[in-house]
Amino acid sequence: MKTRPLKNYSASVGCEVYDIDLTSNEEIEELGRLVAEQNIVFIDQQITPKRLHEIMTSWGDASKAMIHQWASEYKLKGRHWRPFIASLGYTTKHVDKDINDAVTLVTFRHDKNDKPVGLFENGELTWHADQCSTDDAPRIIGLQSVSDTANSQTEFLCTHDAYESLSSDMKSMIKELYVDHRWFPGVLAPNLNYGQQQVARYNQVPLDGSETRLYAESIKGLPGIKFPSHSFNGFVGMSTEESKKLFDELKQAVLKDKWVHTQNWQDGQIVFMDQEITIHRRPTNVKHGDLRTMARVITYWNKLFPEAQPFTTMRYKGQVYSHDDIVKIIDENRIKEFERELDQQQ
Repeated sequence: MKTRPLKNYSASVGCEVYDIDLTSNEEIEELGRLVAEQNIVFIDQQITPKRLHEIMTSWGDASKAMIHQWASEYKLKGRHWRPFIASLGYTTKHVDKDINDAVTLVTFRHDKNDKPVGLFENGELTWHADQCSTDDAPRIIGLQSVSDTANSQTEFLCTHDAYESLSSDMKSMIKELYVDHRWFPGVLAPNLNYGQQQVARYNQVPLDGSETRLYAESIKGLPGIKFPSHSFNGFVGMSTEESKKLFDELKQAVLKDKWVHTQNWQDGQIVFMDQEITIHRRPTNVKHGDLRTMARVITYWNKLFPEAQPFTTMRYKGQVYSHDDIVKIIDENRIKEFERELDQQQ
């Protein structure tokens, strides 16, 4: 396995891997440890999504958003969940059952019933990370260009260099702050239909008032920021005005072109990215009829790094709840929301 710098990229972490044997368990483990160190790693080598799943689940357990997991296990009951469950089901029914614990498609493609077969079917996507409003053990995404991806892009930004560029006082403040998250419809992905918005929402911000630390570290302890670009509703214990002022300063520090790696896709390529201190976006405006298809694989690191086991709690309005208890709160909120939706339809 060999490495070289990413093209047109000046950040201190990130690399390209080449001359690697992806059938070798030894080299696959070496690759996993390199991804853990580098946070953004590009490979131009064709493998199937199933093989990518095998590689990444050798590094850690499959990762799925809490509400998505509950839906897949038939734990969500009642008609108030039916629109979400139906939309979620369409995004996984075209993925082999033996890999859909970690794999979803990102595509506009529709089935014969004109239902989308993947996530984020159209439009652009703003900066985001997976499950942004939930503190958890570190996770990794493998984003793979499957077919018809030429002339499309994804941008990646590791916040480590931006964090290190800040003053010592600002770093100290960041380590103390918690972010109050809220779902703002249409901000992450402005053009999605209702069902796709619900799927995105229950991945990103299943509960308004959820809280995460602003400071974060990668699996190898690299410091950075868990940057809440589309779900920011203020800092806990800080006024709205103070929160906005500080967040504007952070945006100026973090969202700089020099920290961004732009991937101009060709079919068969893969970018691995950390989900603690790394964000990504889709500047390509996927339009009606676009056949661009990506595979997204998400896992933990807990097989390579046994100390990094998945969390079983979530912080909400200053208190820490078990996942079982937090789902009850989410369910109660969904019932109220569903009743309001019914009233508006009448």
